[in-house]
Order: sequence, then structure tokens, then C-alpha cells
Amino acid sequence: MNIKELKKLWKELEEIPVDSDDRIERDFYLWEKGTGKFDIWHWFDEELPQGIAEWLV
Repeated sequence: MNIKELKKLWKELEEIPVDSDDRIERDFYLWEKGTGKFDIWHWFDEELPQGIAEWLV
């Protein structure tokens, strides 16, 4: 997956609701409802050459 696709997916993730335990409330891409958002963030961090930190500022 290239950077442009990852950025698009990240934007889509911003629209996914999370519960009070930071778990997504519906299926999204590779992840099922109930997956922790930090687990998903970790996947993005591994996929990006510079890591996810540059997107979080």
C-alpha cells in the first residue's frame, strides 16, 4: 500500500466511532468491531516509512 492510500485510509479511520474503551464500534478495513484503536494505529506505524508520529502532530 502506498502513502496516498494509507492517508486515505487514515482519513476514513477518523470517521469510525470508538467506545469509551477506545475500541472501534464497527468493522473497518482489516479490523473487526471491538478492535482497539491503538492496535490499528500500531499497524499504520509499521506501514509508514517515517511512522505514524508525523501524522499525529
